[in-house]
Amino acid sequence: MVGDPPVSDPLVPLGHGHTEVSEDDRAYLIPSYIATLGELFAAEEENVAAGTFGRNPSWAVLLDDLYLRVLHRSMFDRVWKWAGQYRTRETNIGIEPTHIATAVRQLAGDAKTWVEQSSFEPDGIALRFHHHLVLIHPFVNGNGRHGRIAADLLARALGRPIFTWGRGLTLSTPELRGRYHSALRRADADSEDIGDLDEFARS
Repeated sequence: MVGDPPVSDPLVPLGHGHTEVSEDDRAYLIPSYIATLGELFAAEEENVAAGTFGRNPSWAVLLDDLYLRVLHRSMFDRVWKWAGQYRTRETNIGIEPTHIATAVRQLAGDAKTWVEQSSFEPDGIALRFHHHLVLIHPFVNGNGRHGRIAADLLARALGRPIFTWGRGLTLSTPELRGRYHSALRRADADSEDIGDLDEFARS
């Protein structure tokens, strides 16, 4: 991942085989060959690796809504036409689309304050930023991967190694995703309770 030889995200399900991509989604795909979810996830992983390799922004550069949109675009611009664009439709998670730009700018500003005032330890800052960004759900898709990479970049900018996101656990991808989502839900219930997320991110 960031700054190192790219590695696969353990939370991304690559094994969907021949399950077809929906017609609605295919309308926004750039590669014409993609027909199955297996092909889609493989193409996305290749795009994410190319778009994030070598990135090492300072925390001041990273904590900016334009940079975050550019980061998302670089991760998915070979696969999706909407890469880097905030979503304009309601989804089953996330805030209303009309509030996304303001919420991301507010979050970036809050995180800068956390850094400047040493409000939390570096991991705590990066993981709180990650949780709030995923909760906003700014994009049509790729929010988890974008949020994890943004957290990795922020952790590194604050002098910490990037997170492992469960790579040290001998669990299947569905089990890892369950642990990750459970940790996020706990933080949803109490934004100060990121213990499970911290434990998972460093496992």
